[in-house]
Amino acid sequence: MSRVTIVALAWALVHFIWQGGALALAAGFACAALRKARPATRYVVLCAALGAMVLAPPVTFFAMRLPPAAVSAFAHAAPVEAGLPAAVTAAPAPPHGSGTSWFEWLVRIWLSGVAILGLHALGGWAWAQRLKRFKTAPAAESVQRAAAYLRERLGICRAVVILSSAAAEVPATLGWLRPVVLLPVSALTALTPEQIELLIAHELAHVRRHDYLVNLAQTAVETVLFYHPAVWWISGRIRNEREHCCDDLAVAACGNVALYVRALATLEGLRTRRPSLVIGADGGSLLQRIQRLASHDRRQREAPPAWLGAFVPAAIVFAAVFSATPPHAAPSSPKPKGEPAGFLGELAELGYPKLSVDEIIALKDHGVDPSYVKGMLAVGLGVPGVPDLIRLHDHGVEPSFVASMVTSGFVTDLDFGTVIKLRENDVRGDDMGRMRAMGFGPFSAGEVIKLRQNGVDDATFAALQEAGADHAGVSDAIAFRQNDVTVDRIRDMKQQGFNNLSLAQILKLRRAGII
Repeated sequence: MSRVTIVALAWALVHFIWQGGALALAAGFACAALRKARPATRYVVLCAALGAMVLAPPVTFFAMRLPPAAVSAFAHAAPVEAGLPAAVTAAPAPPHGSGTSWFEWLVRIWLSGVAILGLHALGGWAWAQRLKRFKTAPAAESVQRAAAYLRERLGICRAVVILSSAAAEVPATLGWLRPVVLLPVSALTALTPEQIELLIAHELAHVRRHDYLVNLAQTAVETVLFYHPAVWWISGRIRNEREHCCDDLAVAACGNVALYVRALATLEGLRTRRPSLVIGADGGSLLQRIQRLASHDRRQREAPPAWLGAFVPAAIVFAAVFSATPPHAAPSSPKPKGEPAGFLGELAELGYPKLSVDEIIALKDHGVDPSYVKGMLAVGLGVPGVPDLIRLHDHGVEPSFVASMVTSGFVTDLDFGTVIKLRENDVRGDDMGRMRAMGFGPFSAGEVIKLRQNGVDDATFAALQEAGADHAGVSDAIAFRQNDVTVDRIRDMKQQGFNNLSLAQILKLRRAGII
């Protein structure tokens, strides 16, 4: 993983602290305002909030990963300091530090947490799959008939397998494409046939609503964004509202609220711990569900938790302070206005406070001044070390050249080493940008250099575009260039009635002198 990717990922994780809190607070107040609405309405609002939480980190990551992307909008603007476009020089310089930075530690800790929770979820999934086969048997004929009747009442067209299980202790639904409903033997003996029918209706409601698939998605979100309490709160509310929705469907299908409440109360004595990947009739808060069903209006009065109201502003302040304070920056006393910082002071201000004496002397001897360092930090390719800065300067690589290559998006493996190779081969960033704008690429640095060595420019790719080869590769471009296939020749060919030809056919016509 490149340094730029690590930095962008770390900042995405940090910024999600306030983003997730704000989304959860908005969802909580929306649900409070919708307390008189049906549970399905609040369920949709909460799922939308969780979906927004999923999108927030990737959007932040790409915004941090490509800080100079806005340069394309100002490509023809007048350059400013160090010959860079304004949008590039305005980009904040990534911090520098010796050894492993806090960025890397944060990403490592996050990846470790994801791995641990991922293994836990995988174990739960494996346990659930085993539960379908361990000590199970087809349910009794009377139960199968009741399930078939309820499937018809609920409008379920898919086949649903109904099994009795000696291992399961509460009714549960497993699977999405081929759903299975497990009825524990203990419940079959403890409940009346009418109560069993109500619980089957509840499980079939999960099947109708595709809740197992949604629950899998929730588990994935909880695994990736495990460090944020708002994610767990939203996900828990989704599970509660899901049970309310299924309760309403079950009661509507069977029409006996009092009997259903007694069935839930009986389940309270049977419930046990089960993996989160199992959808069961004992999900959510049974007491809350019983109280809700027993009330006449069935309104949900739960408001956002008090801690969330204090968490959001605190998270916003934390993110703002964290973003404004460069890590590893050496504390420095304020210097009088107008007093020059000097070579060492300017390097420290740029995030290089712990350089060795030999490194400082090497930078000075090779002509690497603070303005050059500042320009390289602003291009968005990461934090160059002292050897990188010296090599870049010795090879005549200017920050403006690096910025043009980053902005073009034409090179996939762009780093400070490949930038030097591209500069040595006189690759031009504006040419790369025009080729990328046509929809070609991106290519590796070696492929880009090969294109340049064979004289391929944007005119060659324009000919390929005219020929309809929007996904042409390096060899196609070189073949067009070597055979002098131009846009005008392609147009002449079309005027002569040669349309929709392959690249090989076009080259064959060109070699024959027809075009």
